[in-house]
Amino acid sequence: MRRRKKRLTASALAAAACMAVSLTAAAQPDPFADYEAMRRGQAPPPPAVALPAVVPIPSPEPEVSTAPWKWSFGGRSAFSYTGISNDTLLDQDQSNTTLFFRLTPTVGLTVHERVLVSASFGLLGNNLTREDGSNATAVAGLFEFTGHYMLPVTRRLVFLPGLGIGPYFGSNDRTLRLPDGRKVDEASSTFGVAMSVYGMFGYQLSSTLSVRTGIALYSLFQTERVESAEKSLGASAVHVGLPIELHFHVL
Repeated sequence: MRRRKKRLTASALAAAACMAVSLTAAAQPDPFADYEAMRRGQAPPPPAVALPAVVPIPSPEPEVSTAPWKWSFGGRSAFSYTGISNDTLLDQDQSNTTLFFRLTPTVGLTVHERVLVSASFGLLGNNLTREDGSNATAVAGLFEFTGHYMLPVTRRLVFLPGLGIGPYFGSNDRTLRLPDGRKVDEASSTFGVAMSVYGMFGYQLSSTLSVRTGIALYSLFQTERVESAEKSLGASAVHVGLPIELHFHVL
């Protein structure tokens, strides 16, 4: 009885081994398949081709970069129509509505993740009311430092709140009435400080070009020195403007 059980167990193991060998052989390609197909006049089966690895395709849409140590170069402009108050030689304050404008080339650098620092040098212009009621255009050189924090909204759109401050300086011609009734033109020197608060949106047009606009609150405080009268005349203004900027980015 024991011998019979041993024989049955050996037979079962042998059958299982044969089945495993046959499955393995069936899973592997038959080396004689090509030869048999050629004998019958048939084309040999095509060799198995391994599928290439799937490589993700980068999106063609440009993206706003907030990475540190990225340079940008561009231009900045701003316009507003508002009021300004200024002193006169007659010790009377004058107020008028005037057009302010800024035109400044700009260089920017992201010094930290999402932190953009810019420096710009250009023109700041406005009108002042003189003693005889006439308006005079004052144009000065503006040097401004600005800092923005970049908050991406979408892949292309970014919100850029920021602050700016810088000095401006220049000279103006003004007409003075002398005690004997004559009028003479005299150059006066101007020095002031401009401050800005920005709420802007930037849009990435391409991988190297972006445009920015939004709203900005500007303020300026200046003194105008008239040497012949030995007086310094002050002027101040606070106004809301429309900034428009175009920037090229170095990849």
